[in-house]
Amino acid sequence: MNNVGNWVLGGSSAVLGVGGLFVAAQAGPGTVGYYGGLAMFAICFLFVMHLIRTSDSHG
Repeated sequence: MNNVGNWVLGGSSAVLGVGGLFVAAQAGPGTVGYYGGLAMFAICFLFVMHLIRTSDSHG
């Protein structure tokens, strides 16, 4: 288990991404908070996928 740092970063990014979805849900459609929350979720999702790719031992 030598990728503990990736687990911590991935978990905190997942929490931030879900928080972004909550921000987008509370903001009205078409506002800065709505698009900002969705952008935060998308960035966190892509970051978690990147961490999974770099932690994979098959490549």
